[in-house]
Amino acid sequence: MTEQFGPLDKLIAKMKENPSPPGSWRVTPPDELKKLLATVQKSLTNLKDQAARYEAELKAREWKV
Repeated sequence: MTEQFGPLDKLIAKMKENPSPPGSWRVTPPDELKKLLATVQKSLTNLKDQAARYEAELKAREWKV
């Protein structure tokens, strides 16, 4: 799931932080983008782990119709 973020990680690595004058339009600094990307990857990994645990729990139950 998180392997799709590889190109995004490469793009962030190529970015340079350019100072801009006050009041102008600015892009989020690369360091902050890296932190956000790491947070997203960690959250997705946690979600995937929770889903796997839940799936195993559901399969272990005896279902009667």
